[in-house]
Amino acid sequence: MSPEARSTQPTTGKGITLVRELGLLALVATAVCNVIGAGINVISVGVQKDVPGIGPYVPLAFVVGVFPAIFTALCYAVLASAMPRAGGGYIYVSRALNPFLGFMATFSKWFGLASVIGVIAYVDVALLQSGIGYLDPYVELGPVYAFLSSDAAKLVVPLAMIWLFWLINVLGVRTYGTTVVVLMFLMLLGGTCVIFVGFSNDPQSFAAALAAQPDSPLAGVMAQTSLAGKSLSQIESTAAAPVGGAGELLAAAAFLFFAYIGFASISQAGGETKDPHRSLPLGFLIATSVICAYYVLFSWAVYHAIPWKYIAALTNEAATDISVPLLIGVLMPPVLASFVGLMAALALANDIPPMLMATSRLFFAWARDGVFPRGLASINQRFRTPHWALTVCALVSTLWVILCNIEEGYFTGVVTVNIALIFTYMLIAVSVISLPRCNPTICREVRFMRSRAAQIIVACLAIAFLLPLFKIQFWPIESASKFWLGVMGVGALIFAIMWFRAKARGEDLRKVFAHLPTASEQVELAPEPKVED
Repeated sequence: MSPEARSTQPTTGKGITLVRELGLLALVATAVCNVIGAGINVISVGVQKDVPGIGPYVPLAFVVGVFPAIFTALCYAVLASAMPRAGGGYIYVSRALNPFLGFMATFSKWFGLASVIGVIAYVDVALLQSGIGYLDPYVELGPVYAFLSSDAAKLVVPLAMIWLFWLINVLGVRTYGTTVVVLMFLMLLGGTCVIFVGFSNDPQSFAAALAAQPDSPLAGVMAQTSLAGKSLSQIESTAAAPVGGAGELLAAAAFLFFAYIGFASISQAGGETKDPHRSLPLGFLIATSVICAYYVLFSWAVYHAIPWKYIAALTNEAATDISVPLLIGVLMPPVLASFVGLMAALALANDIPPMLMATSRLFFAWARDGVFPRGLASINQRFRTPHWALTVCALVSTLWVILCNIEEGYFTGVVTVNIALIFTYMLIAVSVISLPRCNPTICREVRFMRSRAAQIIVACLAIAFLLPLFKIQFWPIESASKFWLGVMGVGALIFAIMWFRAKARGEDLRKVFAHLPTASEQVELAPEPKVED
């Protein structure tokens, strides 16, 4: 008998539940869209500035950087096979390790991701403007370009994006699944154009194209640096640091690991996945493989066509971040360059639907367990989605858009999401180790990697890779670390208040955390306390 069947707690009388309609492709698209954003267009060349000496070995650094993600994904797959429920990491840690730690880790993660949604929507306006700029000499888009340059666009466009994707999420997981699959293929199409053009050209082609286009956006950026007027060969001969060794490779891999953060969003859809015991582990493994292959091919193509010495010189000289569409655009016809630029904007925007889904399911899981008011776990009767949880997440994201409009420095605070995610990943690995001791009943439900020795090895390797990354992000304690600690303090206060309020009502939340929610994801309530006459 499964653990949820042993529950003695009644469910709500309405019987409205989440519906399992997400297939394997939608799960993979959820992770791919959440992970592969516009960042790959910047960090794949920006690493030359942050890790001098990495030289031409950026593709190899992407391969090395995937190892922490692979071991963490395996830990998620083990736990997901036993606990396929909405809430993902929160459910895993709260049932396999400790309820307080489960809430604390995922609360900071939820707050960070909900804030990131607002920042992504805010930043994406500039990327849309850049993509349209390539078409300016050929198509009259002046009014559109002017609007995207206005202060009104910085508020209207991000809010429209957030609430459009909120609506898509509310309309049901089938609509959501179709949307992220389409977004994934469009984004990959833009990346495929970069890969094809990169492998079809070489440094000589790039030098000729750069010399033949003195009015290109790239030439405009160069004109504002000391590289202005220099040929490609002159830049290469004077501006490059020597190629380093294993130390630089490992440093670059640590830097590039953050391009893989977010793949765990699959786990939040555990309550709406078809055949979850099989699909969730497969989804983790397939998505991680696709993401790694894409990153390696993408970066390899860029460095095949553009000399790394030139990239290193320009990234160190330019006043702003250099992007791949800016660099490789000189090798493309204007229409294709504009398409790639717009797909880069789409790559950033397509983070929003899976992030809304993931953050809302965390909120739903907390409310269902009683850590937040259970009314917030309501499920829409028609669309079978947690509409109140989605609305709360969209409102937090909206607030962050407004804060970014008031003061752009607010978006720097969301770097705390890196700390929160790595902290959660480490607790997931610890949960794999502690599951048999803390919850042997659920442990017997594990269907992926059943060998206990293999589980321990994978979890220990994940911790060994993640701990140094956490130290890099957290120490020394500066603004991001302080902000994360503040959010954790708020989470601890919320958990304590809800725990004691439940106790005052006669509920024992320890019994809730002793088992999984019902397989149908109905909201579980403790029996009403008897009132003596």
